[in-house]
Amino acid sequence: MQMKQSFGRSFLNEFKLRKFGFKHKHLDQFYQSQWQSGARSFYYLLFRWTWAFFFISVFIASLVLQLSGGKFFIFLTNWGIIVCLLAQLSGAILATRWYYNLGNARSAVMEGKILKEPPTTPRLIKFYWLVHGASLALALVITTVYWIFLHGKMDKPMLYPVMSFITHCLNSVFMLVDFWLVAFPVRLLHIIYWMLLPIFFYIFTVIYYLAGGTDEYGHHYVYPILDWTNPMRAVTTFAGVFILYIIYGIALFLLSKFKRYLSRTVSAMDSPHAIGLI
Repeated sequence: MQMKQSFGRSFLNEFKLRKFGFKHKHLDQFYQSQWQSGARSFYYLLFRWTWAFFFISVFIASLVLQLSGGKFFIFLTNWGIIVCLLAQLSGAILATRWYYNLGNARSAVMEGKILKEPPTTPRLIKFYWLVHGASLALALVITTVYWIFLHGKMDKPMLYPVMSFITHCLNSVFMLVDFWLVAFPVRLLHIIYWMLLPIFFYIFTVIYYLAGGTDEYGHHYVYPILDWTNPMRAVTTFAGVFILYIIYGIALFLLSKFKRYLSRTVSAMDSPHAIGLI
């Protein structure tokens, strides 16, 4: 009962105006893993750079294979890879700054905790928080929409099936693993910022269609479910994506709370003060 009441208060607290922002008292959560025990973790640093190099490699390979005179940049899947890359690279830089205390990043946070005066949230942390949530939500939406509505229905040959699997499936797998390891929270009101990417993309597809743009095979649409010769279908797709964003946003928020609860439970069991636990 106490846990339910605590969660209820936490949920309602998410709708306060300040939750639109990107300020956070516990800045160490952006540098550390949810599951590490010490102040520093070489394994988490290694993880951060491994994930960063994965998305860097995927971006370069996709660009080389699918550039097609610039057509690479018209697909939302590739926008998603770029945002994932920005998130992972930001996270790797932050983890490196923390591990080696570059620019006194770790010292400033630790001193602030002792004095109970947390330092100002750096711009890189705000950027990381924004793009991490946006990239995770977009990856999940891309995977869902592709495998349900687009796979095998694109009216064009699949030239690179392995790369397609990576960008439409492993993107979400890697981002979910990352989500499970990071320590910073999900804010429900940040979903509004996450939705800006599909809004910009849909505006782009309308402009691209009106300008006579085509995909690499000459189709007058970017995706068949966004064929603006059938506006009702395109608008329905637009609405469906927004519903998915809300569903995934709430699910990620709940998982974030559960992850934090589980982490605290594990830490309590590992504590030398935990007695009577077998």
